Amino acid sequence: MNKDLPIIIKKVFTNPDPIVWQGIWLSTLENLLKDPKMLKVWKELASMFKVKHDEGSDLQLNQYMKWELKAFVAQIVKLRIANESYKVFIKTLDEYFQKKGMNLNNVLILEIYRVIDEN
Repeated sequence: MNKDLPIIIKKVFTNPDPIVWQGIWLSTLENLLKDPKMLKVWKELASMFKVKHDEGSDLQLNQYMKWELKAFVAQIVKLRIANESYKVFIKTLDEYFQKKGMNLNNVLILEIYRVIDEN
């Protein structure tokens, strides 16, 4: 795990449940957490999710962040398994965030793709 990750990211993903986080799930999570290119992405996600939470959520912030961060990783695992081109990856992840009323810059989405594609 990258030591420079936002605290909430470290908190959510420290000691992941081995029942869920194994195989491609665990390897994807580890790649996303350790690659220095993902630092900007994690910071942006944490910021985006906090803003969205502040707009109105019944969940406490920590629970909301945990929910959204794990859902994000699940989406990346799904895309990794599908093994689509970078264009499909970007389009699908962009649509995922749009459905949530959020926008993640395509440059950051491309970074995610590169991290996943390299491993």
